[in-house]
Amino acid sequence: MDVINKNFVFSSVGDNTNFDSLWIGDNMNYDIYVIYYGNNDSIYNKYKSKVTFIEKRIGSKFQNFKYFYEKYIEVINKYDRFFILDDDILFHVEDINNMFNISRKYNLEICGPSFSKESKISMPITRHTPNILLSYTNFVEVNTPLFTRTALDKLMEKLDYSLIGWGIDFLYIICNGKEKKESYAIVHKIVCENPKDINKKEGKRELQKISNCGKRRQIWEEFAEKNKMPKRLPINVYKSIPL
Repeated sequence: MDVINKNFVFSSVGDNTNFDSLWIGDNMNYDIYVIYYGNNDSIYNKYKSKVTFIEKRIGSKFQNFKYFYEKYIEVINKYDRFFILDDDILFHVEDINNMFNISRKYNLEICGPSFSKESKISMPITRHTPNILLSYTNFVEVNTPLFTRTALDKLMEKLDYSLIGWGIDFLYIICNGKEKKESYAIVHKIVCENPKDINKKEGKRELQKISNCGKRRQIWEEFAEKNKMPKRLPINVYKSIPL
């Protein structure tokens, strides 16, 4: 695992993804680490030939990242920015490069790209707004968060293996200070696509294959209650920087 860059991209990948053709190119300023949860050896070997690291393990994205973080902390220690992406995000090398650059330039603890009009939108503030560089907010979608090392470590102190996506985007804001107003941002200069379920291969989410997926909201709410945390946060946009 030779480290060339200081930027780390992670995903938990299956058989129905194009990440290996979209996120990989000669001018990357990042290294790609993946956990493969599928069971097709030819696909595994195709990914292996393209990424910095691959290992097989069943689990959701943050379950698999927690596993990697705990097992390979010496690798984590070599990087200072961490982009944890869903494997179906339609994103290109130049835009991923620029996300890391903007994260550093504006000293953002946690940030994410905006989503195109074709995307599945869970929170309206994540939808792309023209002529805006970035908007400071207190929410970054769980499918595309980019962390500083310090912000990541604060999340990992609290992250539990039981959590399956739902609530983790609230958790990393809670862990890093929900009162902050210039530390987290949606970067509108950068646009990616979060495919709608109907446009995905097989017409469904890979997450549905994960054990207890159907209970993920209940699991988060029980975790939050046990740890005396709010179950959700009111979503705010504090100010925007124009292009």
